[in-house]
Amino acid sequence: MIETGKKPKNIFRYTFLIILLFSSIFWLYPYIWVTVASFKQTTDITGSGIWPTEVLTLEHYKFIFITAKEIGRTPFDRALFNSLFISAMVTIIVIVISAFAGYALAKHKFIGRKFLSNFVILQMLFPNILFLIPVFLVIRTLRMIDTYQAMILPFIQSAWAVFLFHQFFKGIPNSLIESVKIDGGGELLIIFRIIFPLSKPIITIVGMFIFMGRWDEYLWYIILNKNNAFMPLTTVLAGYMKSYGELIGEQMAGAIILTFPIIVLFLIFRKSFTSGITMTGLKG
Repeated sequence: MIETGKKPKNIFRYTFLIILLFSSIFWLYPYIWVTVASFKQTTDITGSGIWPTEVLTLEHYKFIFITAKEIGRTPFDRALFNSLFISAMVTIIVIVISAFAGYALAKHKFIGRKFLSNFVILQMLFPNILFLIPVFLVIRTLRMIDTYQAMILPFIQSAWAVFLFHQFFKGIPNSLIESVKIDGGGELLIIFRIIFPLSKPIITIVGMFIFMGRWDEYLWYIILNKNNAFMPLTTVLAGYMKSYGELIGEQMAGAIILTFPIIVLFLIFRKSFTSGITMTGLKG
């Protein structure tokens, strides 16, 4: 009777796993196709399926890293540095500011705390594109067009990140903080010795989403940048699609380079990422 009862469960389990396997292949197929296409001959990209019929080549990658610079276009190595620098700086600054703000709202009692907490939630209701024109006018007035500052400063605050840190810090026992205060420790010691070490999962989840948001940004960068030296990957790749419509292979290679850092980051921080997902927003 026990063995008979296990068989339906095993059948259901294996069926579910097979469905998940085919679903994952379905979702990964576009990325696999783009990856293979980036190594195909140009004539072979649109003339065949996913499998190449001609000899594979690295010419598309050579073009975007070497030839593009020779013909006056922004090389991908420069654009890659710009994207990494901008995304990393925004991510670090947002984490620091949001963590301090979230800690203050969660663990300190002061006049107006409830109002500020509600104001943070209110800010989350408005999309960033709503403030696109006012922020652009401010940046232009400050003469920051074609600068790193213009691509970093408008995004160094995030109501969403403050809210997540606030919710997470509320779940940290006050006894830990009080014990540090009894030993004579100040606020900075509490933050760097207690709060930050306990916050690795939430720091990872906030950092990943903020980094991806800046890495994939296109509209703001295309409005600000006229100088090739400051263009990130997204604007450079868009320029290739407009100016080099016939060079499909170069577009495929650029798309792979654009997605590669995100995949690497996820593989490195996947444990903290999944742990942070389960904790996000669950603290009362």
